[in-house]
Amino acid sequence: MRILYFSQFYKPENIAASFRATEHSRIWVRESHDVTVFTGWPNYPVGRLFDGYEMKPLVEELIDGVKVFRSASKIQPNTSFAKRIESGVSFIANGLKNLGKKSPVGSNYDVVLVTCGTVFAAWLGVHYAKKCRLPLVVEFRDLTYKQMLATGSRGAKVAAMKSLELSFCKAADCVVALTDGFKKDLEAAGVPGDSIVIVPNGADVVACKHMWDGPLRFGYFGTMGLSQDVPATVEYVKRIVNLGLASSYELIGEGAARDELEQLVATGDYGFLKLEHGVPMAELEPRYAGVHMTVVSLQKSAEFSGTIPSKIFQSFARGVPVLFVGPEGDASELVRRSGAGIALCGSEEEDISELEAFASRADRARNLARMSEAAVDFMNREYSRKLMADKMIAVLSDAVYKTKQTNERIKING
Repeated sequence: MRILYFSQFYKPENIAASFRATEHSRIWVRESHDVTVFTGWPNYPVGRLFDGYEMKPLVEELIDGVKVFRSASKIQPNTSFAKRIESGVSFIANGLKNLGKKSPVGSNYDVVLVTCGTVFAAWLGVHYAKKCRLPLVVEFRDLTYKQMLATGSRGAKVAAMKSLELSFCKAADCVVALTDGFKKDLEAAGVPGDSIVIVPNGADVVACKHMWDGPLRFGYFGTMGLSQDVPATVEYVKRIVNLGLASSYELIGEGAARDELEQLVATGDYGFLKLEHGVPMAELEPRYAGVHMTVVSLQKSAEFSGTIPSKIFQSFARGVPVLFVGPEGDASELVRRSGAGIALCGSEEEDISELEAFASRADRARNLARMSEAAVDFMNREYSRKLMADKMIAVLSDAVYKTKQTNERIKING
């Protein structure tokens, strides 16, 4: 198959959308599919063009056998909603220029795949598929309008975003949702259930050596946005540090909540807390080996009950147990089902009591080692990239087949 894939993020960026797009594309090329990716210039998470790159309007490069077109956009730190919108709109504006009549991207494809978590690349892909009359598959890694509701937005902005995302569904030949919760949300919004296929996130296992003795060492590696409510998790760790059950909490990443975390560090009351800016994945690997558990958090809002942060899969793939702090829903169910972590979904006092009980276990080191083994087995059995990539190829193939059938019926009834 000839696949045109729209994703705002791609290798070498250190973000879930990049991991999924890069690793799926690499697998598909190895299986003799022809994959072209339309993306931006690498700048996430710091909002600065990566070293070794010089931004131009449109550049083609070959990465692991995948043809990658990088389109210009305004690059700036992702520290506010307004800045995200400004950068995204510039990505659309430049993308429209770069996808004009004489574009080297061309239209000789069997199917267009767009990924929606930011809506900007998805909008471009939907527009291009319609213009070129190509089968379209829309993938929802997140539902932006639900995130907006959870973080306090209301009114016209949310209604406009919901309308936009639902318009993608209407245009698509098939919709892919990453979780059961997202599928239910889309069905509740009027998207036919038989047009939605669930293809979860995943990750391939990475060898990682661990030492399970000593006071607990926690790590948070990823986006520190309003949705994640990371500052609340600092208070959880502080309580068990004060009991002598934990020694450190390492936070690495960028986002709108980073300023609040910097203020906590500046007080001098959180000596166990180490805060760093985002680093490349290669530099992050030793950090996974250096912690007993990674913290994965979401605001305790029903709007996030269908979200499964990709950080869970990244941690499990390295044999690191997960401490999930967030709402009851898809993520908490997955963590419990895996046997590779604990899910704290109650009040603050209930959560801290459960965390204290876990940290106080006499067999804690042995329990963590057991969780680590369960995590690796869980990923190999149910969530490897190969399994997910094969599911996606089946969805894309089905969209192509259905479009051919429709076109043939139109010709016959002509």
